[in-house]
Amino acid sequence: MTPELHAALAGQNNAPRVAVLHQSGPLLILAGAGSGKTRVVTVKIAYLIDELGVDPRSILAVTFTNTAAGEMRTRAASLVDHAADVTIRTFHSFGAWLLRRNADIAGLPRGFTIYDDDDSITLLRALYPEQKRAVMARFYHLISRAKDYCLGPDDDLSDISGDPEFVEVYRTYQKRLDEIGNVDFGDLIMKPVHLLENEPIVAERMRRRFRYLLVDEYQDSNVAQYRLLHGLSDPQTFV
Repeated sequence: MTPELHAALAGQNNAPRVAVLHQSGPLLILAGAGSGKTRVVTVKIAYLIDELGVDPRSILAVTFTNTAAGEMRTRAASLVDHAADVTIRTFHSFGAWLLRRNADIAGLPRGFTIYDDDDSITLLRALYPEQKRAVMARFYHLISRAKDYCLGPDDDLSDISGDPEFVEVYRTYQKRLDEIGNVDFGDLIMKPVHLLENEPIVAERMRRRFRYLLVDEYQDSNVAQYRLLHGLSDPQTFV
């Protein structure tokens, strides 16, 4: 055990230490803000590599912001060698990574462009030039919300909006986005979910690659993100 990892473990109180040493099956850590959940994840990464001999390339850690992902990389690297080989990404960054490696199966060009909110609203304005930007921004907000629930234009969207125009706007927008071969932020989660749920070869390959899945701030995950995690995990053990 590296001195850095030994010191990190020694600095944990009983509950976080139990979490780090836990080896069998899923584990959910419930703790308040600022209580050290992210530190537990990074120490767990180091423990898996240094003490259990886990291949760092088989570890995936996901979080919600680029800042948090960067901090996790820095902390893990300070504790153990080869931590740079661990995949530590935001949900959306990981979704983009998965899509680019399976672009042909996903029906996308490998060099697809990721639209930000402004790009998406601009596309909607081009499709509905008679409408004001504020109206299209509202529709894009509804589309984004639908994608957070992994709902496409052919699904029941009544819980998202009662606007009679919404379904057709969503369908027109998504059809055009698919035609030009680009994706928006919601697609970075929803399209990987569809790949994992509908393409067993892709799902099995990802599950073989990532044997250990660590999620920071899990309580903030939405329905689509939960389904992404479910698709990456062994269905027999995921909770």
